Amino acid sequence: MIRHRHLTLLAVPLLLSPAAAALASPASAAPLPAASCELVATGEGGSGPYTLVLEGFEPNQSVTINGPQGSRHTRVGDEGTLDKQGVRYGQYSVNAKGKRTTCLTPPREKPGGGKQGKVQVTKVEVFTLTKPGTVVDCSKPSRAEFDGKITGSGNGKVPYYWTYASSSDPYGSGTATFGPGVGSVSLLKVVTLSPTVNGVSPSVFVTLHVGDMSARSDQVTLTCAKP
Repeated sequence: MIRHRHLTLLAVPLLLSPAAAALASPASAAPLPAASCELVATGEGGSGPYTLVLEGFEPNQSVTINGPQGSRHTRVGDEGTLDKQGVRYGQYSVNAKGKRTTCLTPPREKPGGGKQGKVQVTKVEVFTLTKPGTVVDCSKPSRAEFDGKITGSGNGKVPYYWTYASSSDPYGSGTATFGPGVGSVSLLKVVTLSPTVNGVSPSVFVTLHVGDMSARSDQVTLTCAKP
């Protein structure tokens, strides 16, 4: 009689080296770079126009861009990036999946950059030509006039720009030319005021900027004509 011997195979754990274990484990996805946002000046000398650059977001992710002109919903591309061209200068942030990313903002370059060539500017003034209380038809656009004056000496061109009310955005710019016999340059500025409703009187002031110098006009408030 032949007896069969039953052999029991015991499972022995296979010990792998750390390197081999890493190769045997499923490959994990590379972590995404941190989401970032930056306002980039694309003009000459670091000035506008501006482009808002988003990077490091999840591919095709929905985002909300918050800026000076409100909020806008959009989507980044296949690589998690987005270049939004022609945006206005200001502070921006991006919301994505409940996380807020603050955008880097470069210093604002003003027209002229404070360079005045060979002209020494000694004084900047603004005179109000439109009398306060001038009666206008408030249902139609109205106008207010101002006279800027730059006093200086030398030969060359002096860059300047205007700002409107409390805004820091340039509202018209140019250059004043000085030469022999020219000790001051006058600059007429006409501001068009939008129509108002319910008898609200239009009101405005302007500021003239020349390099590091500036001058502000008086506040001009017009009177709405009675219907």
